[in-house]
Formats: sequence, C-alpha cells, structure tokens
Amino acid sequence: AEEPSALEAPEEPPPQFRWWCEAGLVANISKVSAEFRRWRRLEPVTFCVTGPPGSCATEVGRSLADKYNVPHIAFEDLIEEQRNMTTPIGQALRDKLAEIEAALGNPKSQGPFVLPASVTAKVVEEAMATKPCKYRGWVLSGFPQSLEEATELFLEDGPPPTSPDGSVVTEAADAKKGGKGKKEEAPQVEKVLRDGVRIDVVAIIAAPEDNCVARLQAGDKPEEQWMPAFKKKFERFQKEFPEGGANSAVAELFATKCGVTPIVIDECPPPAPAAEGAASDASPTAGSAAGGEPAAEAEAEKVRTPAEIVEAAVGQICAHVEAAREVNNFLVPLGAPSLEAEEAAAVEEPAAADEEELRRREEEQRKAKEAEERYEQIRKEELARLEKHSEPLRQYLMSFVVPTVTSGLVEVCQSQPEDPIGYLAEYLSVYAQMSRRRSVAAARRTLTNSAA
Repeated sequence: AEEPSALEAPEEPPPQFRWWCEAGLVANISKVSAEFRRWRRLEPVTFCVTGPPGSCATEVGRSLADKYNVPHIAFEDLIEEQRNMTTPIGQALRDKLAEIEAALGNPKSQGPFVLPASVTAKVVEEAMATKPCKYRGWVLSGFPQSLEEATELFLEDGPPPTSPDGSVVTEAADAKKGGKGKKEEAPQVEKVLRDGVRIDVVAIIAAPEDNCVARLQAGDKPEEQWMPAFKKKFERFQKEFPEGGANSAVAELFATKCGVTPIVIDECPPPAPAAEGAASDASPTAGSAAGGEPAAEAEAEKVRTPAEIVEAAVGQICAHVEAAREVNNFLVPLGAPSLEAEEAAAVEEPAAADEEELRRREEEQRKAKEAEERYEQIRKEELARLEKHSEPLRQYLMSFVVPTVTSGLVEVCQSQPEDPIGYLAEYLSVYAQMSRRRSVAAARRTLTNSAA
C-alpha cells in the first residue's frame, strides 16, 4: 500500500520576492533614507572657508550655500545667535565673552582675548549635527581660526597603541617597564578623522589687514567696539596661517588627517610683471606729467571690487569640487522665502525695476524651470524602478490569485446572490478543495506511472 504522505499534494513554492520593509515604514525610515540617497547618488557636499576677521570668507560661504542649496554656517553669526540662547552652551559663551571684554578693556591684561577652542568647536559641532547638514551638506565660513580649533572640531582620539603581543599599552605598564625611579612617557594616542566627517574643499582666504579693516569700517558698528578684538584675532590668524596659510600647520592637518589639500585664495593677487625696458624708454618728465594720470587710472582699474573677489573665489572653489566628483543636490535651500512673502515683497517693490533686477528675476525663473524638469525626471525614474522591483509580485498575483478571483467575480455577476461576499467566499473555498483534489489525483497518477 502506498504511504499516505506520498499521496499528499506537493507544497507550493514560496513567492520569489522578499519584503524590504516588512516591519513598516516608520521602523525602517533610516533604511529607506539610505536607499533613497544611494539610488540617486545624493552625497553631502561640504566646504570649509576660513580667513582672517573681516575677510570675504563669509560672503564666499554665502554664495557657495546659495549655489549648492546647502545650509550656511557663518561662525560669527552663529556665535551671536547662540550667546542669546538660554542653553548651557549659550551661558558658557556669555561667560567667556564677558571675560574677553574685560581683558580687552584692560591694557595690562594677559587675556583671554579669544574664545577657547573647546567652546567654539562645540558650537559649530551642534550646528553641523542638524539633519539638513547631515544629509545635504554644509558650508562653514570663518572657522577654524587655529590648529587647536581644527583639531577639536574634525579629529578625535584613535585606537590606543598596542604592544607587539597585541596588548594595549598604558601609562602604568610603561612605568613598570621603566624600572626604579624611572618612568617612561606613555605613547600619545594618534588623532584620526571623526567618523562620518568628510570635507570636499578647504579654502583659505588670504586678505591684507587694510582690506579687512575697510570692510569692517563699512559696517554699522563703531570702530572702538570691534577694533581691539579685531587686532587680537588678526594677530592670531597671521600666527596660525603664516604667508597665506599654504604651508601652515592647519593646512598640513587638513592634508594629512582629512585627506583634502587646502586651496589659498588671495584677495589681492600680485600685479603682473612689467615689460622689460618699459621704465627705461619713458622719460621722467613724461611719466610725471603726461603719463602720471593714465598710469594711476590703469593701476586703479586693477583693484578688484568685493563682488569680483567673491565671484572669482566661488568659481575657483566650484571648479575644484566639481573636478573631483559630481555634486547632486536638488532641494530648495533652507530659509527660502515662501510664496506669500515673495508676493508681498513684489507688491512693495517699485513698479519700475532696473535692468539688473529684471535679469535676476529671469535667472530665478530659469532655475525654477530647471528644478521642475529635474523633479519630473526623478519622478519618471522612480516609477520605472517601482515597476522593475514589483515585477515578481505582479507575476505571483497574476499566476495564482487573479485568475481564480476573476472567475469567482464572474460567477457572482451571473448568479447575483443576496450575499455576494459570502457567495464569493464559498466559491473560493470550493475551488480550493477541488484544486487540492486535482493535485492529489495528479500525484497518484504520477506514482502509478512510475511504479508501472
């Protein structure tokens, strides 16, 4: 006699697909976010633009943030914002700034004249920990101003040193090896780049003191309020970034620890060398009388405006990062004005806008159109990917579910029972029993043929 187990219907294979977020969207939001960024190659883009106080570093950072649609972390503005907050870091800032103000007011004081690196790095670190900065990137301007600040913000202690046998070397172990009255210094823990920190471009703005003073004088603060602090900060920057900063210890830290070589941008590039023999061919009289005024005008034309300096710096930084990798970022910038605010501003504007304003609006419309086209392209790509990934599920439903349910619905329409739901359920139940019987009969025939 045949074994009963041999006559049972074979088990149907499981569907050839797996659930990606079976626990739900909320429980897997990190996985969905990582997949979203991976498929679209949305890696954060980060810039660090530093320079002496009063340089164009803040303006360069603002232009970069507008171009790449990322948050702008302006160090001086961030300090002013945090000092007015009722938080522990805000209280620490107020205490330290009060000490600095008292020290600057006393000619015999030995300091402190600048904020400690532990406080400034903490303020910037909290600003960089926001979700827009984490997922889209950031532009940090005006920071770091010293090697200590760069180390505090971007580096952390690496793994402890180990001996040849694999054990961790500690100060106590070194003391035992040193013998009586002899204590060897424990090896220093090497500093490494913080986990998750990546910097695309580091730019150092080399600005002369006269330019920085003139830019600060154009502000609304009296000179006696900012000049003492400016001198101390500028003196520290020159000490930390000698000769423009290309060969400074801060630049070496970025190159060796962060893997990015800083680029130096000079606000006042050196003048082009004069042609040989030009001075000897011109007579002193002609140079002072007829040629003096044109020469002065030509020299004045060589001086770049702040807008030209910022434009040239942004162009150089953008060329540097885009030569290294493709930057993908299609979100609107933080703090973008709402539609209501734009309409209110449009009503307040004078009716006769100048030519520059018209060009600016045309450029905004062009960018908005490009963004809309990109959104549409992304939508089409997402639909195509969805179609591709749902193909196994559709095949499973079309093979095992849709034909049976369709025939049941046709039977319901033809019979029109009083309880169509119950009728359909009974139909599917009977259909399942008949399907199992057919499977058992087919299995028996297969066993009979194989036995014969």
